[in-house]
Order: sequence, then structure tokens, then C-alpha cells
Amino acid sequence: MKRRAVALLALASAAGLACQDIISAPGVCPELCPQGEIRVRDTVLTGVEPVGSYSGYLLPHEAYQVQVVGPGGPAESRSLLVFIPFAATYPGSDTTVKDSILQTDSLRVKLNIVRRNAGVSGLTLALHEIPITVDSATTFGDMTPYFQDSTLVATLPVPDSLVKDTVTATFPAAALRHFGPDSLQVGIGVRISSPDPAFVTLASDSIAIAARITRFVQLDSSTGTTRATRSDSSGLRFKTFVVDPSGVPPPMGLMVGGTTGARSFVKLNLPGSIVDSTLVVRATLLVPPAQPIFGAPGDTSLLRVVALGSDFGPKSPVADTAYGGSARVPVGGSDTVAIEITNILLLWRGNPAVPRTVMLQVEPEAASINIVELPAAGSGTQAVVRVTYALPFRLPGR
Repeated sequence: MKRRAVALLALASAAGLACQDIISAPGVCPELCPQGEIRVRDTVLTGVEPVGSYSGYLLPHEAYQVQVVGPGGPAESRSLLVFIPFAATYPGSDTTVKDSILQTDSLRVKLNIVRRNAGVSGLTLALHEIPITVDSATTFGDMTPYFQDSTLVATLPVPDSLVKDTVTATFPAAALRHFGPDSLQVGIGVRISSPDPAFVTLASDSIAIAARITRFVQLDSSTGTTRATRSDSSGLRFKTFVVDPSGVPPPMGLMVGGTTGARSFVKLNLPGSIVDSTLVVRATLLVPPAQPIFGAPGDTSLLRVVALGSDFGPKSPVADTAYGGSARVPVGGSDTVAIEITNILLLWRGNPAVPRTVMLQVEPEAASINIVELPAAGSGTQAVVRVTYALPFRLPGR
């Protein structure tokens, strides 16, 4: 009986060992691996059809940045800032002073610089008094009389080391010809003075505080006749920038960017045998600029490509912005711009309801003079798409 129990135990142990999984053991090839092959192809497709260029999606006064370009560059631009009116009485909650303002001593303007070209020394911002009636229809020519020596209220040197920071200029209230009891609103125009071509970009209140103005006033003390100095601040009511049109070259192709916020639409007539029946590994839109990229000296722009969700012409909505790509392009460059659009082709795969059209735009939109031009239909050069794709897996004998 004892020998039988030992035999049964040994048999059970052997069976347990036989059922163990050896996880660390490698696969055994070629017995367990198919003998087919993965075929990868790389090709350049020429079915890129320019549709058109359209403007007005965003205007400079709506953009989240405003650009000031100095003379000596391709086209000068100037910023126009109109501040919210000050109150006729002191709005502070200080009980030690009366709210009646005896006089305004001085004002201080703070500007928020978010970008400028590096390597330029001696850059100065000149602040001029401009009408508070400027609006989105105001042109560069309209403002020319207000950028003279007689309207200059302050100059503001920008340190050579400053790339992104706030700068301030303080000036006497008497420097403003139209600021007083009857008009407590200030309009300031900003232009650049520099020995070399230069630009600065100011923030806009939609992203960060673009500019503020502070006034320093004299008030009576509430406990006696001693005067006290207090201050209060005001933000922007309106901001924009205007560009000298004489420096902007005539278009040679489909315009993208600029102060009009132009966007271009392009159809990608790619074969379904590649888009729908293969695995796209990588797709790149190659765009040769119609002419050197125009813009502020030393600046760059982000050229973005996004897929459309449906095709209604200029008013077509875009698909999720995740389906697209972008490339940073330098002003003055003429090399072909390569933008990866792999995600767009993956969106199109097996989805015939989505139009095979993409939209190109410059970001930040309508916030600079920078323009990228795509080749127009019938021109000597055209955009193309370079695609790397894998063909369906082929088994032996197939």
C-alpha cells in the first residue's frame, strides 16, 4: 500500500511539471513564424490641386499679438493702442484722501513684449499721441500725420538683452495735447527706431496683458489741506497694428498669413490604392514657396496644415486639430517646406465621407506681416506629397 502511494505521488509530480508554462522561452522559428514578407514602398505623389486663398477669418485687432516693424525692413508697421477712459474722480478706497482730483502729474505706459529679433542693438520704441477714434478700418496712411515730432510723448529704450518682458515709459501729463478734464482717455501709437531692421511683438489681452496706463494724481487729504499723490490704472479698449502697403509685394501664388489672416485650401488627389488599401507609415506635404517668405526681419512663422471636417468652400469647418501638422519657417527662406501629414491620411483611411482637402494657415494668425505663398495652379512648380507605406502582408505562394 505504501509503495502504491509513493508511485501515485511521483506520477502526479511528473504531470504537474508537464503542465508548466515556460514564459521566458523564446518563440521557435521558422516553425511558428509565417514565411511571408513585408513590402515597404516610398513614392512622390503629384495630385496636389490648389483650390484658393481666402481672407478675413481674423483681423489684426482680433489677433492675440500685434507686431511693430521698424523702417529698413520689407514693410514698416505701427501699433495703435487706445486705453479705457479714466474716471473723473479718484476711484480708490483710500479714506485718507478725498476723491476729487486736483491735477494729473504724469502717466506711465507699460508694454508687454513677447518676442523680438535677436542680435539687434540700440532698439528704441517711440510713443506718440494718436486719436482715440482709431478703429479696425484705420490705415497706415491715416496715421502718418500722428507719427511726427510734435506728437512724440516719450521714447523707450529696449535693453539689448531683453527678449520677453515688460517695459515702461513715464511722461508728464502735459505731453498729451488732448488729455484733460474733458477727455480722460489716451491713445498711444508705437513705432520702432533702430539702426538695423528690427521688430517687436506685443501681447494682446486675449492671452496676456498687452499694455496698461497708470496716472499719478494730486488729491486733498481728508484730514487737512495737505496734498497727497495717488495712482490708478487702466487697460486697453482697442488695439491693432497698421502696415505700410507699399512694402508688401504683389502675390505670385496662394497667400497664407499676413495682416488679413489669409488661409489657403488645397485638394490632395491621392490614389485610394495607397490611402485606403495600405498602411501609411509616413506622409509629408512638400511645399515650395512661390517666392521668398515675406515678413519681419529675423522672424519666423508656424505654417500649419489641418484636415477639413466637411467641404463648404471658404467656410468649411476643420476636423480635430490633432489631424494635421506644422513646420516653422524663417522669413526670407525659399527652401521647400516639409510638413508631416501622416495623421491626416490615417483619418482618411476607409472614411470616404471626409473630404480630401486640407487648409493651410500661419500662426499666430493676423498677428504679423509674415506671408507664405503657395504655388498657384499652372505655375512651374507644384506642391507634392511624399508617402512611405507598407503593402498588405503577402504569404508564400500568394
